[in-house]
Amino acid sequence: MLIRTQEPELRPLTFNNILLPKRNELNNKIPFYQLISGAQDVLRLEIIFKAGSLYEPKESVAHFTAKMLSEGTKDFSAKEIQEKIAFYGAFMELNSGFDRAAFTVYCLARHLDKLLPIISQIITEPTFPEQELETLKLISLQSLRVNQEKTAFLASAKFRKLLFGQHPYGSCMTEEGISSISREDLIQFHEKYYSLSNATILITGGGNTNYYNLINNHFGIHQLINTNQISDYAASLGTPTNEIIVKENSIQSSIRLGCPLFTIKHDDYFKTSILVEILGGYFGSRLMKNIREDKGYTYGIHANFAVMKNNGYLVIGTDVNKENTKATLEEIYKEINLLKSEKVNIEELTLVKNYLKGSFINSINTSYSQVDKFKTLLFNNLPENFYETYFNTLTHITTEEIQSIALKYFRLENFYEVVVGNI
Repeated sequence: MLIRTQEPELRPLTFNNILLPKRNELNNKIPFYQLISGAQDVLRLEIIFKAGSLYEPKESVAHFTAKMLSEGTKDFSAKEIQEKIAFYGAFMELNSGFDRAAFTVYCLARHLDKLLPIISQIITEPTFPEQELETLKLISLQSLRVNQEKTAFLASAKFRKLLFGQHPYGSCMTEEGISSISREDLIQFHEKYYSLSNATILITGGGNTNYYNLINNHFGIHQLINTNQISDYAASLGTPTNEIIVKENSIQSSIRLGCPLFTIKHDDYFKTSILVEILGGYFGSRLMKNIREDKGYTYGIHANFAVMKNNGYLVIGTDVNKENTKATLEEIYKEINLLKSEKVNIEELTLVKNYLKGSFINSINTSYSQVDKFKTLLFNNLPENFYETYFNTLTHITTEEIQSIALKYFRLENFYEVVVGNI
C-alpha cells in the first residue's frame, strides 16, 4: 500500500542501454534495420540518405530536392499522394539537414503494404514538376524575406558563415540562391544522392511483425547503379572575428558567440558536453542564473555544443534589449573565464550530473527515441557501449577535469562573435 506521508526512497540512477534494432540486408544489399517493440499497431518507416547540404553542388539544392520528392511521381500527382497518405491515416515528413536527408512515414502497420507502392515511387521516381517547384520557390522567398527581418535569424546565419566560410556548413538560403534553383538541379542531385545504394532503411514498432519481406519486395528489387562512393570533407575554419550588423528599427540585439570544437567521436566529447551544460545548457545554468535571473537582461540564454559529421562548435545565443548588449557580452565572457579560473563546486556538479542522467533516461523511454539514439551510433560509426561510456563519465567526472577542459577549449582567442540589431 502506498503511504503518502513517507518520502519515497532515494536511489542512484542506473544505466540502461538502448535496445538495438536487428540488422539485415535486402537482396540488393541495402541495409535494413527493425526494432520490434510493443504490441501497438503503429510503426515508423525511415529511409535515410547521405544527401544533406554537405553534399550539395550549389546553395539550397539539398533542401529543395527533399521538399519536392512528394510533389509528383511517375503515376501520382502531388494531390493524389496527399490524398492517399491521408486516406490511410498516415503522416509523412521530408527533412534535409547538414549531413543527411530523411523520408519518414508514421502509419498503422496494417496499412504499410498499401502505402509502400506510393512511398517507393516518391523515393525512386519523383518528377519534380516545374509548376510545383516555382510555387515552392515563391513560398521559400516569402519566408526568407520575413526571416531576414528577424535579428535572431540573421545572427545565427552570420555566425555559421564566419565559422565555416564557403563550406556547406556555413551556407544559408539567399534570394539569389533560391531563384537560381532549376528542375535540372534537382534531377541531377536526386540521381546521385538519392540512389538506393546511398540509403539506409529503418522500421520501428509495428507490433511483433517482421517487415523484411515487405520492404524487400519494394526496395530490394532495384538494381543499384553506383557503389555509394560519396566523399565529404571537414570545413577549413576562418579566422576568429567579431561582427556587428546594425538594424535601425530593431528594439533588441541578437547575440551569437562561440568557438570551434570537434565531433562526437573525439575523446573529450563527453567531458566538454558536460562543461557546456554547466555553462548554459539547462534552466539552472550559470548563464541563465546570471543574465536572466540576476541581471534581467534576457528572457533566455543558451549554450549548445552543435555536432555535425565532420565538425563541431560551441554557440551561445540570446536576445537582449539594445541598451544591455555590451553588459550581456561582458557577463558571458565573465562566466566563461570563471569556469577556467575556479573549480566548479561539488554541489553544482552533482546537480548537473543528476540532471543529465535523468534527461538521458527520459530520452529513451519510447521505441522511437531508442532508435533515434541508435542512429547516432550508426551514422557516426560509434561503438555499442557509447552511451554506457557517457553514463560512466557523468558518474566519475571531477571538478578538476571540468576546469581542465575549460582551460583547454574555452580559449577566447578562438571565439567568434556576432551582434545583430540596434546597437
